[in-house]
Amino acid sequence: MFHFIRYEMEIDLPHAFFGRFAVLVPLLALFFEVAAVITQKKFVEKFSGYLVIFASILVILAGLTGVQEYLYLLKQNLNYKFTLHEYLGTVIVFSFSLIMFLRLYLLRKENVKIATFYIFFYVIVVMINLFSNEIVVHTLRGN
Repeated sequence: MFHFIRYEMEIDLPHAFFGRFAVLVPLLALFFEVAAVITQKKFVEKFSGYLVIFASILVILAGLTGVQEYLYLLKQNLNYKFTLHEYLGTVIVFSFSLIMFLRLYLLRKENVKIATFYIFFYVIVVMINLFSNEIVVHTLRGN
């Protein structure tokens, strides 16, 4: 999939890179979404919408590089301890795909029911994303 990854040592670097930003940028976008709800300013709403779309793209890239890393680890028969992270990552990638399409729709049309569902769904998915990241951090530390 990603042919620029050639050596063993470099296999986890793209996933780690995109994964870190795929946790931080959605959280930042969530703060801007809350600011858009509080201030009711069109500029903040548009900015937070585009930030959510950018965050969704980062999450999808992190998911793709995670699949690449997973396939590499399976091929090498290495001891793999991130099963819950795999499942949560799959849910997160598909959820952010839905979030991206919902946010694109909400940038064009105002719909209170969809916006209410979107914001609650976004908060839940960001929390799952943070939880999945914590699983990885504690697994790598050996806890």
